Amino acid sequence: MHQDLSPREREVVALVAEGKTNREIALETGLAPSTVKEYVANACHKAGVTNRVALTAWWIHQGEDSA
Repeated sequence: MHQDLSPREREVVALVAEGKTNREIALETGLAPSTVKEYVANACHKAGVTNRVALTAWWIHQGEDSA
């Protein structure tokens, strides 16, 4: 569930779901690209998925479940 993610992880995953690259997310959030990569990896682990596409699907599905 979304609440299993930290606030920063939720912010990063929402931007991933918008189709932004790690570099774009880094520029938008002021984080280093390597930090963004870590947030994405942590979020994937918490969501039980292995890639950005699956993470995006999980994010959208979780949002629909909470609506």
